[in-house]
This record gives sequence, C-alpha cells and structure tokens, in this order.
Amino acid sequence: MVVYVDLVFLTNLAIDGTVLMTTAKARKLQPKRSRIALSAGLGAAYAAAMFLADAPYLYSFAAKVLVSVAMVFCAFGYGGPLRFVRLFLTFYLVNFATLGGVLGISFLLRQSGTPWADMSVTSGGGVALEWQMQLGLFAAAFGLSVWLFRGASASAERTRRLDAFVVNVTVTVGEDSWSCRGLVDTGNRLYDPLTRIPVMMMEASVWRERLPAGWTERLRGEAADRLVAELDGAAGEPYAWGDRLRLVPYRGMGTDTRLMLAIKPDSVTIGREGEPPRSYQRVLIGMDGGKLSPDGTYQAIVHPDLGLGFDAEPLKSSSRPA
Repeated sequence: MVVYVDLVFLTNLAIDGTVLMTTAKARKLQPKRSRIALSAGLGAAYAAAMFLADAPYLYSFAAKVLVSVAMVFCAFGYGGPLRFVRLFLTFYLVNFATLGGVLGISFLLRQSGTPWADMSVTSGGGVALEWQMQLGLFAAAFGLSVWLFRGASASAERTRRLDAFVVNVTVTVGEDSWSCRGLVDTGNRLYDPLTRIPVMMMEASVWRERLPAGWTERLRGEAADRLVAELDGAAGEPYAWGDRLRLVPYRGMGTDTRLMLAIKPDSVTIGREGEPPRSYQRVLIGMDGGKLSPDGTYQAIVHPDLGLGFDAEPLKSSSRPA
C-alpha cells in the first residue's frame, strides 16, 4: 500500500479545521482563525506522524486523548474546568456525528451484493471490515454530514428557545374549561380599544364544539362581523355565548384594519412547569381560523401583560392595536 503523507496531512488539516469550526458554532464561540489553524495543524501532524514514525504508543488511547485535549486547548483556550470539559465533549460529539455520517453515506452508496464480502477474520480472531472511499466522495459525504449536524444543532437550539416561551393555558367559560399550549409573544400589544383589555389569540378549532356550525372553517376567509350579523338575524333560540362575543379591530403586518372575533371568558389560567399558575379575568380571546403553529407546538398566542415575566429575547409580533 502506498500512502501519500502530504495528502494525509492536508486532508486531516481540512477535516480537523471544519470540525473545530463546527464545535465553535455549536458552543456559540468565535475563536481566532489563527488558533483554529494551529489546532488543526496539530491534529494533521499527529495523523501524518502515525505513518512516519514507528512508535506504537502513538496509536494508544491515551495518546489520542492527549492530542484531542491539546487541540481543544489551542483552539479555544482553557477558561475553567467546566467550560473546557463541555468544549471537549462537544468536539468529540461533532467528530462522532460527522464520521458516522460519512460511514453511513459510503455504505449506502456501495453496490456490494452481500455484507460478508467486505468482512475478513484477522489472525487474532477479530473481524475486519474493508472500507474504501474516493477522496471526492469522502469530501462530499463529510461536508453533507457537517451540514446535517449544524442544521440539527440549530433546530435543537431554536426548539430550546421556543420552549422557554411556551406555557400551559386553561380557559374557563361557565362550567366548562379548555386547555392547550400557548406561546408568549412579548411583542404583541393588541388590546380592545374601548376597554384596554389585553387580547390573546387562540385557534378556533379548540372551540369547535361550542361555536356555531361551520364557524371554525369560515373564520379563515369570512369577515367576523358578518358571522355575528347572522346570529343577530337568525330566528329561534339565541346563541348561548352571544353576550360574550366581541369584535376587536386589529391590523396585521401589511394589511388594513380588520375585525377579529373574540370571546370574553370567565377566567384564563396560565402557568408553566415549576411555577405556580396565575388566573386572570380581564382578558379577551381572539379566534384564529388557521393554525398558529405549523407543527402544532402551541394553539394560543399569549399576551405579555398577563403577568408572566421572561428573561428572553422578545419575539416579533404578528399584530398590533388598530
């Protein structure tokens, strides 16, 4: 077998540099490029030295860990034991994730008829798995693995931040109550213009059984005042919640002023894990005919004036008072 040490060095230099930058991205750090280059060069030199020097201890577990520790220290510094351990574990997590992705993609693309054809038994009784991959395919698979890892990390971070704003909402009307998950929108400043009561949003589908037939679907495209006018002109028994209905003017982004159908509940209880719930009577609940969350994470948008404090970055509001 012919091994080109310069290619080994350059390949590992690029891989180690990418892994280190991905580690920095995952930990939200911005190290100097010179430190990343120095650390990647250390890792590449270690990989090349394994082919140049006949020193069995270079292959040992302790040697590999020491080199990894040196690489993390060169790239990010020390900064305390807890910070360093987190960086070290993240560095290995990125390594395992990207290498696993490369192996998975390579075996996915192989045309071997049976997996036994690529296995052989060593003299020591172990099983060796043959693995060959062209440099271009390796680079593409590695880049794809890094991209997938960064995408998954960013998605997990967005989910974590969103969870900080998600609360449990219970609405009580008479003897009935409805519970759902709500998102606290710290940028929402929608109030009833006459009473200055804060207005929170909720999917109309939550109230499907108590709303007049067809209203859940009609709210998506019809004006709310037309629906209320139909109730006023309908003969027969009046709607049980007729005295609770309100029309609240609002203005969405890039739209004219519209009227929103709202209900006056008896109380709204809001809380989240680890905190005692709080109950409010001065609140209106606006009806939305669509889906407030594409993935169903929450079914309500909670007004920030309902007493819950959050030390987090404000979310953008989708509506404002008329």
